Amino acid sequence: MKRVAIETDYSLAQNMDLLKESIKEGKPLDALQNQKTHIVKVQSIQPRDTLYKYAFSDTMAMHPYFKRLEPHRKMVITQRINGEYYRFNMIDIFLETDDVSGGVVNVMTRLFFGLGLILLVCSFLISSWLFQPFQKTLQKIKTFNLKNDEEVSFEVTTTKEFKQLNGFIIQMTDKARRDYISLKEFSENAAHEMQTPIAVAQGKLELLLETPNLQEEQLPLIQSAQIALSKLSRMGQSLSLLTKIENNEFTARETTDFSKLVNQSVLTFKDIAELKNLTLESNIEENITLPINAAIADILVSNLLKNAIRYNLPDGWIKINLDKKQLIVENPGHPPKVPTNQLFERFRKSNQSGQSLGLGLAIVKKICDVNHLKVDYVFEADIHRLIVKFPV
Repeated sequence: MKRVAIETDYSLAQNMDLLKESIKEGKPLDALQNQKTHIVKVQSIQPRDTLYKYAFSDTMAMHPYFKRLEPHRKMVITQRINGEYYRFNMIDIFLETDDVSGGVVNVMTRLFFGLGLILLVCSFLISSWLFQPFQKTLQKIKTFNLKNDEEVSFEVTTTKEFKQLNGFIIQMTDKARRDYISLKEFSENAAHEMQTPIAVAQGKLELLLETPNLQEEQLPLIQSAQIALSKLSRMGQSLSLLTKIENNEFTARETTDFSKLVNQSVLTFKDIAELKNLTLESNIEENITLPINAAIADILVSNLLKNAIRYNLPDGWIKINLDKKQLIVENPGHPPKVPTNQLFERFRKSNQSGQSLGLGLAIVKKICDVNHLKVDYVFEADIHRLIVKFPV
């Protein structure tokens, strides 16, 4: 409080000095007076007056804004100016401790938020500039493709950590590309070379069947071996196809007339269905096109129809419906022994057909995932329903 009083007294004295200069310049007293300043010309100095001595005191005065009495600091002094005496009676509001602390808190709060905002903006701008090489590195990683023979390259940066990161990424991408090429070549070679000994073994078994004096108990053994070899051949082809689909080797997107493709598949499987005494019905809208590779689309539809034929009932039926939103293949059948969503997993089947490899629906699911389609398997009221939904 004492410090505040001293500051207020000093301010009053400074204002009085300014008023003295104005009087010396000849300005009228009326123009210099206001609610806080009262100046009168005196003819003589009273005994109680102290010339050039400041007399400070506390008083109560009306606040100009709040219209209420507030503590003020009062100063009275007599000064000689241009040979005449003037008594200055001046007051100024006395700032209390609460007012000072409130003002300080207000100023500091504004300063804190202002500096905080400036700091956030500067931090964002600086971090954006500093991490620009890192963002470019992330973009390179996003566009990296194992099938692309071009090496990954990064822009030159002076930051040591980013240099180390880019060098490590180049090493890892090169290793991943080499491993991918090696695995791809191994899969292709294994799938191709496996067909030769299988074909030789099947040929030998066929010759063995034509051998004279073949005993009856040997015939089932030979036929069982032929079935196993045929199954092994189909499994190799299916796994090779799954690998190619997963590796996005069918990347050539084209606009395929899906209506025409489904009609062709229906004609292809109609004879097979009739051999099993199955009725095949189709309701196919015309001019439905999809952005999908034609060969992959044919495999998708063929596997759905094969599944409907294999898991059907004697004298059953197959219904195919195609519209702009979806393809639906329905057939009656026994309840699956596993949840329908698990039938899309590899080698997962319902044990209704010993000839099934358990890869048909896995291939369907993988084709749908790669081409942004959604496939659902619903079984209700003894009806198997496979639904392929098209993107909107």
